[in-house]
Amino acid sequence: MRNYSEAEIRDVVVIGHGGSGKTSLGEAILFDAKLVTRLGRVDDETSNLDSEPEEKKRRGTINPHVYAVEWQKGKLNLIDTSGQGDFIVDTMVAIGAADCALCVVSASDGVQVYTEKTWEEADGLHMPRVLFVNKMDRERADFDGVLEQARRVLSPAAVAVQLPIGAESSFEGVVDLIGQQSYRFSEDGRDVTVGEVPAAMAAAVKEARDKLIEEVAGSDDELMSVYFDAGTLTDEELQIGLQRAVAAGKLFPVFCGSAAQNRGVQALLDGLTALLPPASAGRSRTGTGKAGAEVRRSPKSSEPMSAYVFKVIPSEVGKLALVRIVSGKISADAPIWNATHEKGERVGQLYVFTPGKRTSVPEAHAGDIVGLAKLKQTRIGDTFSDEKELVKFAPPAIPAPVVRYSLHIKGKTDEAKLAQKLHDIHEEDLALSVEYDPATKETLIGGCGPVHIEATLDKLRRVGVEVDLAPPRVPYLETIRGRAKNVEGKHKKQTGGKGQYGVCYLDLEPAPRGSGLQFEDAIVGGSIPRQFIPSVEKGIKERMVRGGLAGYPIADVKVRLFDGKYHDVDSDSRSFEMAGSKGFLTAFKQAQPVLLEPYMKIEVAIPEEYMGAIIGDLNNRRAHIGGMEAKGKSQVVMAQIPMSETLDYSAFLRSATGGRGSFSLATSHYAEMPQQLADKVIAAKKHVEEEEE
Repeated sequence: MRNYSEAEIRDVVVIGHGGSGKTSLGEAILFDAKLVTRLGRVDDETSNLDSEPEEKKRRGTINPHVYAVEWQKGKLNLIDTSGQGDFIVDTMVAIGAADCALCVVSASDGVQVYTEKTWEEADGLHMPRVLFVNKMDRERADFDGVLEQARRVLSPAAVAVQLPIGAESSFEGVVDLIGQQSYRFSEDGRDVTVGEVPAAMAAAVKEARDKLIEEVAGSDDELMSVYFDAGTLTDEELQIGLQRAVAAGKLFPVFCGSAAQNRGVQALLDGLTALLPPASAGRSRTGTGKAGAEVRRSPKSSEPMSAYVFKVIPSEVGKLALVRIVSGKISADAPIWNATHEKGERVGQLYVFTPGKRTSVPEAHAGDIVGLAKLKQTRIGDTFSDEKELVKFAPPAIPAPVVRYSLHIKGKTDEAKLAQKLHDIHEEDLALSVEYDPATKETLIGGCGPVHIEATLDKLRRVGVEVDLAPPRVPYLETIRGRAKNVEGKHKKQTGGKGQYGVCYLDLEPAPRGSGLQFEDAIVGGSIPRQFIPSVEKGIKERMVRGGLAGYPIADVKVRLFDGKYHDVDSDSRSFEMAGSKGFLTAFKQAQPVLLEPYMKIEVAIPEEYMGAIIGDLNNRRAHIGGMEAKGKSQVVMAQIPMSETLDYSAFLRSATGGRGSFSLATSHYAEMPQQLADKVIAAKKHVEEEEE
């Protein structure tokens, strides 16, 4: 593959709901571009794009896959993405790496949840977009119905540039509304027969073409004047006007076909090349330069080099960084500056991607997407920059996990191996969260949904790491709301030789929330020797870790040590540690102990029609509603909710809203748990045993 300039490259992310046929469309594109000799299929596991074992198992895309094709003397960098909610973060990051989007919609299923979500993301970046109504050969295929739905749900600027010839089992080809020609396809779709518009479709074609001309004329003042004067537009005026309208985001052309039958795909490729703007006309990116100054980089090879990493994938040559070049050029076997880590690295080979192989190129220009091998420090979200003309782009925003599980090692797997493999997977998947909770002493793995976690476990199994999952323990705390005065803590033990003896007297009261232990030394007159006072405090701290009500850590108490007794021979540090622990436990039980539960801040984004049901459910989950606000097409409910009530919230919200809702969680505060619920938690735990004398 030759080198292409920014004026010859188009970066297109393929978006849409899972099952709409994005990967099948990619397979047909590869076949028509003569990069493969056989049309790959997802269902029979011959896909050239969904190549990972986890993808073959689930028959769906998980990771973004980049593939480059040469078409009409230009280069298309296409990014196949997942349309599943559990992998939506990678999809959103991939959208940010492209300049244009190809939105695939099923002719039988129409616009679905993740069609909307990915469309909105592209809309926020003002990306030029094209729609492809796929699966015209399937039962219930309805082009007119899907077009009307797309205009209603996605944008009223969606406009047909093709009409299908037939539908379902009688689908034969497409009619081009600009050139007013029909295209029928051979059995494998590679050979195309061009003809006249079918007589039976003449009226429908005229009506749709008139609609297209009106929409294009309405997008441009100059063309509107021509349209008023002539009553129509020429084919050339229509083509040029549509190009301008697409580049400006004023119109979104709608194509149609069947990826599985490879019908309409070549016409779509012609449309992508003719209508979508090249990288040279793409959006500029803004980053931070030296001393925090704002820096803008345009997609020109003449500007200083800048690029960013949007995906890291494993390969036989080590980790491979997928890089979008924003400006300038990158050359093979040349030094490169990682502005994020402020370290230099050396580029090995540069790769462009075609199915099943990578082709090395000597250099790549602004607007291109390439793979860089053997970079040691590079991570997703890193920026490469000219060291003297510094710029650093903001890393992608990664939402907090919506599901968490506790990991437990299974079999003979050792912890070090598990930690290393989780680290490796996390480098490839920023949406995966791995953390250790010191409160519950658990390793927690979090992600965007159960399927995301299952796919991660499959990757662990592939390298011989077996784990079990369990719901995470809620990190409850214990505290008091009363006081205890003049409580004796006594440890006395005689074993025949030197004994153990220590006595302390304590007062206990609540401390401000979040203050932990406040220890006051009020000993006067030497009733406890100075060297043993830290031992009393140490015994109290040890007891607080072990709990006194249900075995959860104790927090936010004030202890006043004011008196005690000792023995010249039998007293030692350990004796006073035990005395402090026993005295504190006795005082704690007298001071009205209570259980504290953690609260989370939750924001739930939902279509307005679900507001009543979601707020009702949050109230049932003991949430405190803090407010509501409109954000785009969604309503966002803000609340504080007990952590214990969020463990199954992901599954509930997906079921209740048909996948159209989303939520985020963040740690908030601790609050006292209602007694009837606390009693259940306490009953589920073993009672804390008193230390034996």
